Order: sequence, then structure tokens, then C-alpha cells
Amino acid sequence: IEASSTPSVAVSSTPSLHSSMSPSMSPSSTPTICVENVALGKLTEQSSNYQPGTGFSDVAVDGNTDGVYDNGSVTHTYTSSKDPWWSVDLENGYLIESIAVWNRNAYSERLADFVLTISRDGVDVYTYTYLGIPAGGGTANEIKLPEPVTGDKVKIQIFGEERILSLAEVQVFAFCGSEITPSPTSSPSIEPSIKPSIEPSSTPTVCFENVALGKQTAQSSDY
Repeated sequence: IEASSTPSVAVSSTPSLHSSMSPSMSPSSTPTICVENVALGKLTEQSSNYQPGTGFSDVAVDGNTDGVYDNGSVTHTYTSSKDPWWSVDLENGYLIESIAVWNRNAYSERLADFVLTISRDGVDVYTYTYLGIPAGGGTANEIKLPEPVTGDKVKIQIFGEERILSLAEVQVFAFCGSEITPSPTSSPSIEPSIKPSIEPSSTPTVCFENVALGKQTAQSSDY
């Protein structure tokens, strides 16, 4: 018995474990997490515009982090704004991991104490207040969420009288493949079967059937 059982266990189990794990996993390797900027090129808006031709809201998602206002890639609200804000519509829901806010170079103090809000379907799901003056001069101010949240809109706002909101770039990083598209309001497969059978002057036929016929029944007692 000893001669037939012992060699079969040693030879079949040990080499198969080492050969399958070693090529794909090393002690020093770290799993790669894929995130993407889902705000790039999306629809934006802001509470007001500074002047015609410059400072529009969409330049904060053009992929250019240049913080020099005269170079044409920094937003700017009107000079006498109260509680000015900026927002980007992500169009669909995404599992957001972090957000990078790029401040302008000059007058970086204008963005002090900004409030960032992530919402989904009009409901706020995450709010963060940045205390102090965010770095300017080509430095990203990264906001790492304690845990990922699903959102479809990001808003940045500062509060007070005669405030000016300027942003060089806003990057919203979500996990790759986490997009949640809204359900369609109607099924495309239904339309072809209905339209040919209904003429403009005709009335649709409504069909009813008795679905209780012959089904299993019960009552509280018998007579």
C-alpha cells in the first residue's frame, strides 16, 4: 500500500500548483486599477459668464490644464456673482473614485473653500468642502472619495457676495466599464408591430381574457 499511494500524491499535486501560479503572480506585483476621466468633453454650465468670447464653462473639460487665463482655457463667472457655481453633466451614471480640480495660476485664492457635490438623478450623494486655497500653477488638487459613489453630475460652488469662480480643468475619474445607462422609455421592438396595424382614423382593438379560468382556488371553509 505504501509503495503505490505515497508517490502518486507527491508527484501530481506539488508541481501543478507551482507551474500554474508562478507565471501570473509574483510576490511584488500590485493589481492594476483602471480609471478614466468621464468628464472630458461633456456638457457643462455655470451660473454666469464674465464677458463674450472667454471664460466659458466648457473649457474646464477640454483636456487642457493650463491655468493661465489669457491662454483661453480657464472658466470665469461674472465679477459681481453671488454664490457662483459650475457643473458638468456626465450623461450617464459612473462609479466615481476621485476628482481632480485644477485651479488657475493668478488669483488662485478666488477658489478658496469651494464645495464639490456629486449627484445622481438630482439627488446629492456626496459633498466635500475644500478648506483653504487650492494650489494653482499646474498642480492638481485631488479629492479622493472615502468610498466610490455612483453619480451623473458634478458641481463646484463657492459661497459669498461678489465672488468669482474660475477653473482650469475638472477631471472626474471613474472605474473603467462602470457606466450605467438609463433604461429606455419604450422598447424599439414594440413599435414595428403596432404601427402597421393602426391607421390614422382607426381605433386600436383592446383584447381581454379571463386569466382565472380553471386555476387553483381556496376558501376559508366548506358548507
